[in-house]
Amino acid sequence: MDKVKDKDLYELLGVEPDADEKTIRKAYRKKALTCHPDKNQDNKEAVKLFHELSDALEVLTDSSTRKAYDDVLKARKAAELRNRQLDGKRRKLKEDLEEREKASKFQEEFDKKTQEEKLAREIERLRKEGSKQLEKEQELVRQQLIKEASNPRPSAASNDAGPQKAKLKVKWSTSKESPYNRESLERIFAKYGKVTAVVVNEKKGGSALIEFQDASEAKMAANIEIGFFDSPLKVKLLGEEKDEKATGSSSEPARPANQYSGLVNDNDFESLVLRKLRQEEERKKLIAQMMAEEGD
Repeated sequence: MDKVKDKDLYELLGVEPDADEKTIRKAYRKKALTCHPDKNQDNKEAVKLFHELSDALEVLTDSSTRKAYDDVLKARKAAELRNRQLDGKRRKLKEDLEEREKASKFQEEFDKKTQEEKLAREIERLRKEGSKQLEKEQELVRQQLIKEASNPRPSAASNDAGPQKAKLKVKWSTSKESPYNRESLERIFAKYGKVTAVVVNEKKGGSALIEFQDASEAKMAANIEIGFFDSPLKVKLLGEEKDEKATGSSSEPARPANQYSGLVNDNDFESLVLRKLRQEEERKKLIAQMMAEEGD
């Protein structure tokens, strides 16, 4: 998102600079549907464009951030226009004037830097608070994709089974203060689909299990999500991680059995988490059955 100040977000969305919020949202949905990762899983450029559209929606639907962005954009366009209008003779005159007017130029650069710093602060605020509006728009796009997928063309092979749940194992560095906890992880992964459970390893830290309602949503998250730039995430489907251990293809060196004596190892932790998830699922089914009987 830090690169948005160098892009024309209005041009990216295909709207005018004075477009209202409704028009901006409509343009976002139209373009996001064409480059959504679900439709372009092997197209890195489409995935990159989807993230750029998401950044544009966040900035242009937040009034204070949009104002700061507009100030930077207007200053940049004004400078570009001035440079295009200058021919060789006038450009030389401009250089001479700049040499004699360094004092006023310093103030101009200071103002520009202040505007960019203001935009950077607004972007950081959006990143920390999370964008509910972006999540809402992405949910609308996801629902529309699900609707399209629920009415496929007739095919000889059909799958009557419902969506299969899937789990991700997430790891991050604990060498410095971590920005991740249960709430932040749930907010990060919720944009890919319904997250049914988030369990953070409280004893060791630096890892967690994320359960998705739909396996395709979990796979998309594993392929795309990298977390915060200054504290990246390593995301793997739980099944893929087990396959690596079984074939011995993991790049991580083997650990002595007693290296972490007194702590719960990864397999014990995963077993405990899976057991808790199964118990939670059984509890939900029992509550649903009791409510259905009361309704009768």
